[in-house]
Amino acid sequence: MPSRFQFETVMKLLSAGIDNYVQIRQQAGLTSDELDDILEHIPEYKQKFAEEDRRNEEAKLKASKKPWWKRK
Repeated sequence: MPSRFQFETVMKLLSAGIDNYVQIRQQAGLTSDELDDILEHIPEYKQKFAEEDRRNEEAKLKASKKPWWKRK
């Protein structure tokens, strides 16, 4: 399973207009199967990483929130 960094690298390269398969694989550090998986499931990976971001933000907010008796 590709990491967030690898997915974001592939997306940046594609948006920059680089469409050379081998070049994308080398720059992202992916195997051909991993790159094929990313290219076939772009919406699913976007949703997965967005969900992780949302959970991380909620955890930060919850950790920084003080109990009502300590708010002063």
